Amino acid sequence: MRGRALLRALLLGAVVAGLAVGLPACGGGDEPVVDEEADITVLNEILARQLAAVDAYGAALPALRGADLALAREFRSQEQEHVDATTKTLRGLGGEAEPPAETIEVEGLETRRDALEFLYELESATIDAELSAVGKLTIAWPRPLVAAMAANQAQRLVLIRRGLGAGPAESVPEAFETGETPGPQEMMEK
Repeated sequence: MRGRALLRALLLGAVVAGLAVGLPACGGGDEPVVDEEADITVLNEILARQLAAVDAYGAALPALRGADLALAREFRSQEQEHVDATTKTLRGLGGEAEPPAETIEVEGLETRRDALEFLYELESATIDAELSAVGKLTIAWPRPLVAAMAANQAQRLVLIRRGLGAGPAESVPEAFETGETPGPQEMMEK
């Protein structure tokens, strides 16, 4: 019961963080400059990252078992949902889904720990990319979607930290999860 309450609290915190990122862009004032072509480029860059992440998750699956494997499969499925939503957003802007090629280097994933540490780095880098994209978008309506995707990545970090041996306090994300926070040192050294 306590674990569910912690997960609900983390989920609520992630949603609030996502809204906090997206809502400031909705303020009044002068008419903002809109550059649809630039936004299409930004979203295609995010799409490239998402497609590479789906592939990277696939490469990590063989090193995982049990609950870790089930979570990684769920995360890969969610990442595919992000791909689908980003593709629809691009179409909504009148753009084509033409992401530049991105490859995430996957090597040496022989153990559970190797795979979890890799996934931690993958999710951290993806958070950084998505939060950066939110700030670059000139059209307001895609921002909450991309911010929600970053919040989802932050939720995944919590569960990966737990898988790496972090206790409840170590698993909680920073107040402002940017994707640049290294895992707790004692967790990563176990």
